[in-house]
Amino acid sequence: MKKQSVSAIFLAAIVISFVACNSKPTADNYLKYDNQRKDIVKAMVQNQTYMTELMNEMMNNDSCKQMMMDKMMTDPSMNEMHMNKMMSMCKADSNMCKMMMGKTMEMCDADPSMCKMMMGSMQPYPNVMKSVRGMSSMDNMK
Repeated sequence: MKKQSVSAIFLAAIVISFVACNSKPTADNYLKYDNQRKDIVKAMVQNQTYMTELMNEMMNNDSCKQMMMDKMMTDPSMNEMHMNKMMSMCKADSNMCKMMMGKTMEMCDADPSMCKMMMGSMQPYPNVMKSVRGMSSMDNMK
């Protein structure tokens, strides 16, 4: 009888430990410690495959896209990088350039202060100013 009790307790302990070992920790368990979370994030960013998977997940989440856009607009280096990329695309694709110019003109048309700011930012470029004036004077001749 005593052997059966000991065997039952031992068997129960084995089953409990087996079940406990097979339980998978959640993502929150992995990420709750600052150092471990930083190591995980660093490993993901430094591995092209993981980074691509992470970016795909982020781009499928509207609040994440908004956060990235907000960060881009407030971080000067990201803003400059984005503008340089847009200019490269504009040089390579005339339709993209036309669309960008159209969106800029819509913004200018909707907000006179933005238009004034744009005109002020064009002043260091006298050739552009001459071209714009020349085009507008040609429109007045028609």
